[in-house]
Amino acid sequence: MTGKTIDTALGKFSKEKFRALVNVRETALHGLREALKEAGYTEVTTSTLVNIAGSCENPHASFPVDYYGREAHLSQSAQIQLEALVIRLKSGFFTVNNSFREENYDDPEAAGRRLSEFTLVEPERPYKGMHPGKALDRIIEEQCRVVKHATKKVLDSHAADISLLGGNANYLCNTIDSPFQRISYENTLRILNRNSNRYRFGDDLGIKEEKKILAYFGNIPTFVTHYPASIKFFNMKRMPDRRKVYNVDLLMPRLGETSGGAVREENGARLKKQLVNSRIGKYISEKGQNPVAVFGEYLSLFKQERPLLRGGYGIGFERYVGFLLQSNDILATIAYRTLKP
Repeated sequence: MTGKTIDTALGKFSKEKFRALVNVRETALHGLREALKEAGYTEVTTSTLVNIAGSCENPHASFPVDYYGREAHLSQSAQIQLEALVIRLKSGFFTVNNSFREENYDDPEAAGRRLSEFTLVEPERPYKGMHPGKALDRIIEEQCRVVKHATKKVLDSHAADISLLGGNANYLCNTIDSPFQRISYENTLRILNRNSNRYRFGDDLGIKEEKKILAYFGNIPTFVTHYPASIKFFNMKRMPDRRKVYNVDLLMPRLGETSGGAVREENGARLKKQLVNSRIGKYISEKGQNPVAVFGEYLSLFKQERPLLRGGYGIGFERYVGFLLQSNDILATIAYRTLKP
């Protein structure tokens, strides 16, 4: 329609705010790309149609599609495809791709977790010869640099747009001038259990819990490390106790977990065993399939190439935009939508 407002599947919006959102998104994504290229990554494109192995985040939230009479899935993550490039070419790669995950749009407590399609920025690189603990430190340091670089780019060009959209440019300036916080998963449980004993080792952190941790640190972005192996993807590198993994989630106000990363296991035999005993392995077995066969192409990499420690992370772009706008609703971060939930 003409005039000062536009109608979309998400409702009616001011054209001025719509333009401001497009400006913020464009500069933020450019800033992320720029920081990754400066860090030595090469950008690649990856496949959206994958088998269940490519839907590696949560198979229960995967979107199946018909692929010439066979079941395929819309990708949740390009991680395995990126790993193949890293293992074969021994350098870092990243992709900016759409990710698909079935989420409950009508959940009143999860306004930040209700996009079934979102933009995912995923870098992956080798850490040859490095101790996994040191590799995790490098992943954390890089995420911090990348996020701060992109945020500064937005502030330099679009502080007025941030304010128009309800954000606070001064808060963002103070945030990127401050060190991000860091805490272990086990210590988050101690914080959450200060007034109760509700949380146990092995419980996942939802958006409520993440917001409590952020509040504890004064709403400064916070890295949470070393989650239980039982709730994470099978190829994350186990710590010596075998109970925890070398991983990290970056919690950001106000939508919680915005980036998740980990060091990957480089031993093929160990990977195969972890796959069979994992949640996704059991899911595939319950469907009457052999998880080792489903992940056959991925596992073959470790027979063809020398062991290589590697790691990476994925930034949920819309959640990051939510941080820039200080928005509690993920729908306020997307530029356009043609399908109603």
